Amino acid sequence: MTYLVDESGPGPRVHALIIGVGRYRHLEGGDKPANYDTLVYDQLTSPPLSAAAFARWVRDELRHPVAGPGSVDLLLSPGETSGLGGELAYVEVPSADAVAQAIDRWRSRCDSDPENVALFYFSGHGIDNGSPLLLMEDFARDRSRILDAALDRMDLVAGMRTCKAAYQYYFVDCCRERKDRVDRLRGAHTLPLPDVVEGPETRRDLTVVSASVHGRTAGGIPHAVSDFTQALLDALAGRAASRLEGRWRVTSLGLYRTIHELTGVAPVLQPPTMSVLGDCTLHLFDDAPHVPLGVRCEPGNAANFADVSLAEGNTGYRPVLRLEDLVWRATAPAGVYAVGVDFPDSSYVPLPSSRLLHAFYPPDLECVVDVERAR
Repeated sequence: MTYLVDESGPGPRVHALIIGVGRYRHLEGGDKPANYDTLVYDQLTSPPLSAAAFARWVRDELRHPVAGPGSVDLLLSPGETSGLGGELAYVEVPSADAVAQAIDRWRSRCDSDPENVALFYFSGHGIDNGSPLLLMEDFARDRSRILDAALDRMDLVAGMRTCKAAYQYYFVDCCRERKDRVDRLRGAHTLPLPDVVEGPETRRDLTVVSASVHGRTAGGIPHAVSDFTQALLDALAGRAASRLEGRWRVTSLGLYRTIHELTGVAPVLQPPTMSVLGDCTLHLFDDAPHVPLGVRCEPGNAANFADVSLAEGNTGYRPVLRLEDLVWRATAPAGVYAVGVDFPDSSYVPLPSSRLLHAFYPPDLECVVDVERAR
């Protein structure tokens, strides 16, 4: 076991289980490549980096309104512990047996208090047989039991129904392609998980977000955090934030909407799928979150000739804007800003109807200023 955080004590806690699989033992290029069809074939570089990035966020940034820091259990393909701190003398490899034991530990910790928060994250290879299957590093270790190192995500979520933790969140960053051989299997055994016990749903907040839809692939960038995980991190960092009773927060429904928006426009990704029950707060901010602000001109080409400024209220704070792809951009706290647009060469003038004040609150982080050619 590898714990980035391992705190115990009275009261509710956040308990996270994070898995990143990039090195597959029995695929081509692995330590013991199989001489039969392994269903998936490539070694991966993005999942360990993506899992490590999410683990850092949970360890360093997550502020739940009820539960304090509890545990962050990390299983990671070797070689990708950069930035996680010198305390990681050993990182557990995410084999099927190790993951099964980690799930039991995680469930036991989550079950210790009804106000606990259960976080689950996986990045690696995935396939679909009607249910998303998450593939551990020793997948295809037995030709006649091809799925015994695959975790059935639907069974995991269903098996956690009897866990006392009222708040449960599952983030799954993998493909969901159908495979003919898997479709022909009957009674195939997957990784042993907690028993699914029928009964009423007692979880107050249940969120499951996947990077891909049934039968499709997820996008990834070699040697970089994946598109889905980056969208997840950006959403948690403020893109999904909303303000309630003077406090900025990220709720589960807001998180889904933002991830869908951020990934739905990416050409390499299908929009994520999600099931959600409730809309509780997952993360609180001490101050207004820093978010990417943008100012556009209409027509767009006018931005090339504009001097744009932003000023926040009475503080006098002025973000530094840079012109990128016909949008003036700055990263600054969410809030109400006075927008100034001038044209030194007198080529355009803002229309009188253009707004001088704009509330840059997620998801509305861009202001459009209508201009016209100077006469």
